[in-house]
Amino acid sequence: MKKWLFFPWILFLWACDYDDDDTRVCFIGDSITYQWDLEYFFPQYMPLKHAKNGARIQDLDDWDLRECRGIPSVILMGTNNSSEFFDEERRNAFLQKFYTRIEKIQADPLIVVSILPRNFQHQQSSRVNEVIRNVNNRVEKGLDSLNGRFEYLDVYPLFAQDEYEARMDLFKDGLHPNIAGQEILASEVLKVLR
Repeated sequence: MKKWLFFPWILFLWACDYDDDDTRVCFIGDSITYQWDLEYFFPQYMPLKHAKNGARIQDLDDWDLRECRGIPSVILMGTNNSSEFFDEERRNAFLQKFYTRIEKIQADPLIVVSILPRNFQHQQSSRVNEVIRNVNNRVEKGLDSLNGRFEYLDVYPLFAQDEYEARMDLFKDGLHPNIAGQEILASEVLKVLR
């Protein structure tokens, strides 16, 4: 084969090379993320799930999230920290922990999904959602001061009615989204990923 024919053939093969890295997306979170059927809702992507039932933001210290560096990632986490939100000092400490840990992920971008309203097993007052809404607002404002590529995705209003009540038609148990709730989450995340 002549050398001048060999070079275009190599260029053609290089251009056709499919890189799975282009479709990887990390999903980081607690039981909400853990129960989310990512393969079903994100068939065009290769979801990498890092989620545990009961996870709190400080648990990220023990997780190996190196595969999330430099790729699109989604974090939906914080509902298990909500007991810390009622006291201003503890709320500020949570926010500091949150910012410190999400900066370490080094995703590009990191889509920070708001904490969802809740009424776990119909036993919580709407007061918990008032403080969740406050924390969500502060997270959104605080992301501007961080170094990194962050996108804030406020889905709280889609899961709330009368501002502080969870829409129970979107939850299995007042905490974990049902299929309809997962579909809303996926639709909103896909708007940012595209």
